[in-house]
Order: sequence, then C-alpha cells, then structure tokens
Amino acid sequence: MKLAEEKRALQEISQVKRARRTIESFDKEQSSIDADRAQADEIRKQLDDPQAKAASERYEAIKAELDNLKKEEDEAYASRNKLFEERNSIKAEIDALYAQKKESAQRYKDSNDRYWLKVNEDRARRAEKFRQQKANEEAEKKKEIAERLREEAALPAFEVQIQDCQTLIDYFSAKGSGGNVVEIPAPSLSNNQSSVAGVAKLELRQVEDGATSGLIARKKKGEDDENYFVGSKGKKKGSRGPNSPATPTSTTGGFNLQLGILTALLEMSIPAPSSHSDIPRVIEDLRTKKAWFEANQDRTTAENIAKAEK
Repeated sequence: MKLAEEKRALQEISQVKRARRTIESFDKEQSSIDADRAQADEIRKQLDDPQAKAASERYEAIKAELDNLKKEEDEAYASRNKLFEERNSIKAEIDALYAQKKESAQRYKDSNDRYWLKVNEDRARRAEKFRQQKANEEAEKKKEIAERLREEAALPAFEVQIQDCQTLIDYFSAKGSGGNVVEIPAPSLSNNQSSVAGVAKLELRQVEDGATSGLIARKKKGEDDENYFVGSKGKKKGSRGPNSPATPTSTTGGFNLQLGILTALLEMSIPAPSSHSDIPRVIEDLRTKKAWFEANQDRTTAENIAKAEK
C-alpha cells in the first residue's frame, strides 16, 4: 500500500474504533430506555384501570376548570388594569382640578387679605380722625372751661354779699328812720382792720328789753296782707328786695320782717332784730360784714384766680 492509502486506512480504523466506543456507550443508555419503556407499559396498563381512568377524567375536568378560572382571572386582571388606567386618568383630572382649586383659593385669600388690609387701614384712619377730632373737641371744651374759670375767678369776690349787705343796710336804715331809730355810722376799715382781716368771730351783743319792748311798728301800705313766720335757714325764693309784693313776712317779737330779709340775715349768721331798738345792732353787724367782705375782696379774688390757674 502506498503511504497515502495506509494513512487513510489508519484514519478509517481510528474512526471505526471511536464509533465502536460510542455504540458501546449507547448500550447502557439503550438498556435504560428499554427499562423506561417497560415501566411506561406497566403504567399504561394501570391507566387502563376504570378507577384510574375515572381519576384521570376527574383530573382532566379539574384541570379544564382551572384553565377556565385562569382564563377568567386573566380577563379580570386585564379588566383590572383597564380600571386602574381609568382610575389613574380620573385621578390626574382630579389632581388638575384640585390644583386649580388651590390656586383659586390662594387668589381669593390674597384678595381677601388685601381687602381686609384696606378695610383695617380705612378703619384705623377713621378711628385716628375721630380720636383727633375728639381730642380737639376735648381741648376746646377744656379751653372753654378754663376761660370760663378764669373769667369767673377774675370777678370780684363777695360782690353779691356786699350788695346784699348794702341792700339790707338800706332796708334797715329806712326801717330805723321810720321807727325814730338813729342810724349808726359805718365802722372805719382803718380802725377795725385787724378784727376784720383776721376774720374774728362777731361778738353779737344781747339787746336788753327796754321801753320799746313789745311795741309793734305801724304797717306800711300794702303790708296788711303779708303773713310772716320765723323759720330756719332755707332756700331763697323770689326777690329779697324790701318792697317785693309777693314776699311773705314774719313776725319776730312784734317786729315784721320779710322772709327774704330773714333768710338773708340767717345766711350771713346775723340774728334777726327782735324789735325796732335792735335795728342799730343789725345795721352795725351788716356794716361789719360788708367791711370784712370789702377788706378781703382783693385777696380772695387773687386766691380764686390762682386756684383757677392751678
């Protein structure tokens, strides 16, 4: 044989040997397959049994039912996914609407805040204007009160008392002249300055009953219908003039006095005259009172002005 042929023959021999080893390895597998086939035949024989066939049929029925259930479940799952998608779409719409609502609420809140800020500012301006107006009114009122107090304090003190004293002096002087009583001259301010300025308590002298005790003075024309009584200190009513027709009179120890005159004397703490002989004492007390008022008029007026300014 040629060298090339011998190489080919050697290759064929090697291939056959490998094939032989492969086939020999298949013998074990073939025997295993044969055993499996025999076992399958035994199982087939068992499947031909009615009980096994019934179990197999029940298994197939249950399997078919499970398949139907799984199919329905798949359909339900697909429907659920569709519902989820629809839910997600609706939720997206709701979120968009909620965002619009939130934005609208924020705009409303901002507008409301601006409105109430303006309202409060207007209210504060009105309150400040009212407060300022009230303060101006109070200032004007206080100014008017202060001016009135200044004017009242600047009026001469005891002016009314001095006039009342002079009126009473004139009245009792006329009474004394009509009753033949000599008018007592007024006390001098220089001689009695210490007693007047010191506001000393007046020592009222007691009038002794004399020859004129119990006498009744003649009534003037127009005095017949006047009734007087001796009363305590009370409010003045009507004019205190001596010739007032509507003023009642009082009889004091047989001496007629108008109620206004009696009230004026009581207000000045001067006892009323009990008779015509007591008129000079009353005139003297009135002039002493008048002198005291005139002596203390400037000082009291200055005190009133200082008090009013304070």
